[in-house]
Amino acid sequence: MKGKKLMAMLMAGSMLLAGLTGCGGSTAKGGGAAASADDYPNGPVTVICPWGVGGGADVIARKISEVAKNYFDQPIIVENHTGASGTIGMMDAMDADADGYTMVVANGPLFSLTPKYIDVSYDLSDFTMLRGMRQVSLMILTNPQKSSIKTFDDLINYGKTHKITYATSSGPGGDQYVVSSAMFKSLGIEAEPVVMGSEAESINAVVSGQVDCGLGTPPAYYSHQEEGTIQAVATFYPEAVKTPYGEVKSIKDWGVDVEFAGMDCLAVRSDVPQEIVDKLNAMLDDVYADSKFTGFMDEMGYPLWDAKGDEVTKFIEDQMDSMDKYVEMLK
Repeated sequence: MKGKKLMAMLMAGSMLLAGLTGCGGSTAKGGGAAASADDYPNGPVTVICPWGVGGGADVIARKISEVAKNYFDQPIIVENHTGASGTIGMMDAMDADADGYTMVVANGPLFSLTPKYIDVSYDLSDFTMLRGMRQVSLMILTNPQKSSIKTFDDLINYGKTHKITYATSSGPGGDQYVVSSAMFKSLGIEAEPVVMGSEAESINAVVSGQVDCGLGTPPAYYSHQEEGTIQAVATFYPEAVKTPYGEVKSIKDWGVDVEFAGMDCLAVRSDVPQEIVDKLNAMLDDVYADSKFTGFMDEMGYPLWDAKGDEVTKFIEDQMDSMDKYVEMLK
């Protein structure tokens, strides 16, 4: 329950910060300074978050900005530029000057999947990845109190005689929709997605019995699992995931060749000078070593993904290959 109270406080604080820093306004610059490492930073640095206030990526970015006050000469300000599946924020980051005064929170599907369905003016080569933030395991959730589906085997057997309804927070073109559709097709199961407006709505649809199963990420559903109204029966993560409620096996254990690991990372435009990239990475080194940050990540249940830039880029490239395969499966 302590984590839930902390999340509530963080969301309230994030909403206040959003009001102070703006929601989609122009990005802050370093006072018109040239993109030189000699006097960098000499003004505030903006982090564009392409998703809303209070989400995992947003609260982590805000915690980084808070802890960075001890290691960085200028304030780091988080702005939420939302819309169009995150691409508005990404394109705003592309439009910002390449002076190191604008970072952006990104994830894999913004490069591996979204451009297949939305016309965007960026690609992976336009960005330098700075550091991973977290990895996210996507879980298949059921409500054992509302249905007979208590295990992944139960779900498969149920699907042999019924059309399965499942809640997802992304529609066609979204990561949850694509990987879940590929999984059900691989299993030869007819399934109908019920697209919800948020992950919380998807989880509530499972809890209320509106759907047979749904998709969610730790720790968003933990309070419901504690109450017995949610059971994580399998994960799209390529290996088993340990949770406070036991180990959750990968669908690969059932021979399903579909996997997905979500992640968030920090990036800048690829034409930002290397000397400035090095200064930003040095700041992140200090933040990621600070117990205030690592303790926050532990408390919130977010696995810290301290991947360096090349590793993040390789992760996205591999995911691009996987998504090509899954999209082809659905044609």
